[in-house]
Amino acid sequence: MITISDKLVTYVLEASFEKLPAHVIEVQKQSVLDLFSVMMAATSQGKEAEAFIRYVEENPGEPTATLFGSEHKVSPVKAALANGALVHVLDYEDSHEIAMVHPNSASTVACMALAEKTGGISGKDFLLALVLASDICCRLDLGSNEDLLKYGWNMPPVHGSMGAVFGVGKMLGLDYGQFMDAIALNMSFTSSGQAAHSKESSMRTIREGFAAQSALQSVLLAQKGVHARFDEPLEGKLGYYHMYARDNVTLEKVTDRLGEVYQSEFISFKPWPCCRATHTSVEGVMKLIKEHEIQEHEIEEIHIAMHEVGRMVMEPAEVKYRPKAPGIAKFSMPFILGTMVHDGELTLASFQSECLERPEVLDIADKVTCEILPHLTKEQNKYTDITIRTSRGTYMTHMDFPLGCMENPMSEEQRKEKFYQCAAMSVKRYSRERLDRIYEAVMHLEELKDVRELIALI
Repeated sequence: MITISDKLVTYVLEASFEKLPAHVIEVQKQSVLDLFSVMMAATSQGKEAEAFIRYVEENPGEPTATLFGSEHKVSPVKAALANGALVHVLDYEDSHEIAMVHPNSASTVACMALAEKTGGISGKDFLLALVLASDICCRLDLGSNEDLLKYGWNMPPVHGSMGAVFGVGKMLGLDYGQFMDAIALNMSFTSSGQAAHSKESSMRTIREGFAAQSALQSVLLAQKGVHARFDEPLEGKLGYYHMYARDNVTLEKVTDRLGEVYQSEFISFKPWPCCRATHTSVEGVMKLIKEHEIQEHEIEEIHIAMHEVGRMVMEPAEVKYRPKAPGIAKFSMPFILGTMVHDGELTLASFQSECLERPEVLDIADKVTCEILPHLTKEQNKYTDITIRTSRGTYMTHMDFPLGCMENPMSEEQRKEKFYQCAAMSVKRYSRERLDRIYEAVMHLEELKDVRELIALI
């Protein structure tokens, strides 16, 4: 019997750059630029990742891989760990609108680290690896029929790490058996959802470091000959989907139109540095305030009606209404809407520690209520009804697609502005000419003979 695992490995083995649609390649290049932007800013703004940087600088190992924001080089596995901690610490990188994952976070840093050590990896090979990793990461999530946080699993880094195994493995040239070994090795990685219910934990923000490290280590160990392979690793009686999803899955979704439709083309880019599940609410509230000239002092209630994913940004109340750490504030709907209403904007500075206890923001936050709409499907997880009740009337709007997705995209200028603004926050200083060269190199990545030409500019 041909299993889902067989189909995914065969798909990756047979994949080539020439088979990729042009628009998929373009979106993937945009993702690389976006992730570089976020990591650059995180070197100064992502306090929770600082310990990772210090740790790998003090324990560098084989100095072959670049560390963002540092003049040091470290071993590939340690670069994946530290750069991975940077990539999500600001909660500002790309995501997928239906699959609730950050499909490029772990794979990009893992592939970069390996490409730099190996040498000779072309821009085409690099992009192909990232497309495959992103596609499979999203597909793994689409196979599950519910949000697995309810069972205690924080799935974005789990799916992201497994997707990265396929991308890194493709780049390294693993054979069928080695892929099966790498999948089994990576399944030893887990991620607890308890961070979502903890007031001060930074685990939610730095989790991608472990995801990237695990993926790269799994592939390297498989290449060395560790015979770890499982029978039916994804769909087996005690496999991936039983362990995480308790068998509430639709396996056909994992391989539906595999090799024809690339889920990596459906990713979205964030205009605001906070949980994507809050973005339709942010945009809807901003829209109502602008259209009806609502004043802060007039607001009596901001009511949000949305998909089940809303629980993640609203519960438990004692955590989400009074977040005690920047990483928790970034997925607190009350704090995010309170900040946006009071300040009129959401920036990286909005989530600094000193901003978490402003009474004016918390007063608005206390007026935020949420209703979960059980009829909404996973495909409708961004559908949101927003109602603002004020002293002079009630105003309502409905949002389907948040800014940054395919249906409501950020413009090229907006994406480019994000890159330059984030780069300006980097600990490592870049001239405008250097940033222009990075931008052009990413936008023409498929033309590079060796991706180290790009990494050398970082």
